Amino acid sequence: MKLRVLNALAALAIGLAPLGVYAADVPTSGSLPHGGSYVLYRDQTVPAAAIDVWFRAPGAGYDNTSPGIARIAATAAATATLESGKSLFTLVRSLGGRLTINVYPDIVGVSAIIPATAGRRVVAAMTAAYFTPSIDDSSLNTARKDAAVLSVARKYSSDDLLHDALFAQLFASGPNHYPPLPDSAADIRKISLADVKNFAKRAFRSANATMSLAGNVDPEWIAAVTAGSPGSADAPVQSTLSHTPENANISGNVPGVGVAWIGPPISDERAATAMDFVADYLFRDQTGTVAKTITLESGNYVSGQFITLHDPGVMLITIGGDKPAQLKQTVLNAVAALATPLDAKTFAAARAAFLYHLASDTQLPIEQADNLGWYAVEGNPSYAPSDPASSYWQHAKDLDPAYVASVVKQYLAHPVVIDLTAPVSKESAS
Repeated sequence: MKLRVLNALAALAIGLAPLGVYAADVPTSGSLPHGGSYVLYRDQTVPAAAIDVWFRAPGAGYDNTSPGIARIAATAAATATLESGKSLFTLVRSLGGRLTINVYPDIVGVSAIIPATAGRRVVAAMTAAYFTPSIDDSSLNTARKDAAVLSVARKYSSDDLLHDALFAQLFASGPNHYPPLPDSAADIRKISLADVKNFAKRAFRSANATMSLAGNVDPEWIAAVTAGSPGSADAPVQSTLSHTPENANISGNVPGVGVAWIGPPISDERAATAMDFVADYLFRDQTGTVAKTITLESGNYVSGQFITLHDPGVMLITIGGDKPAQLKQTVLNAVAALATPLDAKTFAAARAAFLYHLASDTQLPIEQADNLGWYAVEGNPSYAPSDPASSYWQHAKDLDPAYVASVVKQYLAHPVVIDLTAPVSKESAS
């Protein structure tokens, strides 16, 4: 029965990629009218549109002394009042859409999912909000409150705490060494209006932007971009690797275990694809070989991903729940075992499942725009897996057991482990 199901997945996976070509146009790209670039992936069979704008920008500021400044600047720009009398955030919400801001150590992404009929208006408003930001005291206060709430929430997320701690060990300096938000409200208040405006002027300029559009989008919307100025995009933001990353014990409000390895850069497409395969095979929720061994009764969970970055990427595994230390050795053993090639039948089934997951994870406009934008700002737009004709799909189909095992040997032999401990709660004896 299992083999029959997996064979069905193989057939579906092989079929899903070509179907995407008929449902959507091939992605097109070009220059924005006043500086910057765009990539557009059109699918007129859906009623929604996803519009993103991405920037290469260090999350802790250009001098790496202000963790959170990129998040605060991006939120302030989205909530500042435009010439229309509305902010970008208010406009998107009034249309029944959703605006999302994601800030990473080296990039900032702003995403709107909206009815396709409003696409031109949102393109105009989004580019006005960021290419000529009108940040003031009011929008800064809103952004500070948002950052304060997120900062508190992160203290109760073992995944976020472990991610930050692992990156701090792997990278000695540069944006990847610093958390995306400061630890305290006092640190948030230290970031002044002048700091934010100067950061936004440099980071969010149109020349440094990539706009990604997916779904029922119209190439003519690009003409709605009236803000911006010509220039050159920043190079991908670099961080310096640590020569001596060390295992560590840290304390927090929740327990957890994190494991990470330095992986290949985005330019090494074949190896990066193999790392994605490893993460999918072992750790994908419900289907990964490690994930499937965890019962609800254990109170634990595991999450694993290869984070595709300019140079280098990072394989990162987080374990959470009541007793995460019990799973640590299971995770390490499972990764080490893949240094021995899988047998042909097992590998064929795993690759079929990987292709199926790849197709299912990149079929919605919001996923496609996010995917296209991420790979573009990290320096390899033609590798984005949301395009079924991209080099990613060819590498995924060509994976073989020996090559995957060789990648595991090369990159996943020396993990960094962080143990996150929480105080033991004492119940009242009364």
